[in-house]
Amino acid sequence: MWTTIECAGHPRDMGLAQGAGARSAIHAELSNAGLSRKRSRIPTLRALTQGRLRGRGAGREFFRHFAHQAERLEGLAFAADVPVDSLLELHLRVRAGGAAGGLLSRRTSLRARTVGGRGEGKSALLERSLPCRLPGESGWIVRESRPEVGFRSVEIGLPWLVSAVAGVNEAGLAVVAGPLLWGRQGYEGASPSFLLAQDCLQRFGDLEGALDWCRKRPVEGEQSFVLADASGAVATVISNGRERRVQSGDGELHLEGGDLPDPDRIPALPEGSARDRVLLDPKARRLQLDAAAMAIEIGL
Repeated sequence: MWTTIECAGHPRDMGLAQGAGARSAIHAELSNAGLSRKRSRIPTLRALTQGRLRGRGAGREFFRHFAHQAERLEGLAFAADVPVDSLLELHLRVRAGGAAGGLLSRRTSLRARTVGGRGEGKSALLERSLPCRLPGESGWIVRESRPEVGFRSVEIGLPWLVSAVAGVNEAGLAVVAGPLLWGRQGYEGASPSFLLAQDCLQRFGDLEGALDWCRKRPVEGEQSFVLADASGAVATVISNGRERRVQSGDGELHLEGGDLPDPDRIPALPEGSARDRVLLDPKARRLQLDAAAMAIEIGL
């Protein structure tokens, strides 16, 4: 069963909407990760960017360089009635990839295809497979983001995650994030690389601006992103630790990677059933979800 959530307004307001709509799934995910779900009832005057996680290392970098997503995180925690630090720790843990990354590190296929000739006849299509969740994991959600400042977008994400995994915005920029392969464990270093996807969708309407942003933001992780815009241009951003490189190209691109889960934990699927996938059409500003439980098409 898929959950669809509409988030609008300032960043904290969008986090509040997601937290209210996905509260039970967030509690389940924190329980599965062994993180506290008990939010303190004692008022505090301590600054939001102080403490064990938020006052140093990757947590501080998250709040410093991704302020809008940090505000979403705060709203998400408040509406779900869980500690901010528990959600932040969940975002930092998955940087390690593999089993720690859960669905964000699961075996995934990314495809990009350009069709048509030059000029107005050219278009690009992006596709990402959506691995099925294992017992104890929260599943994928469909989210519409309507920020007070920036572009509207429709996205695929997770109940506890502030960033999208795949999405397209009203200006015709589409992004799909590949699996987290491996990265730094613990809480030092820079922000998680997956935060780039949401910033690109909110801030940019074309490939040039998004690629420049991806090159310069202080993140780390082993992860690839495929981006396309309404002109039909396609590029891949490859994050390697704290370094990023960009590859542009036309034709057809296929990337596959990620962790293979324990086969004993994979849910049984009916014979002949298809795996879930999301398709993005930046020229039409459209997201199409092909899933066993539902098939939807959302345009902007």
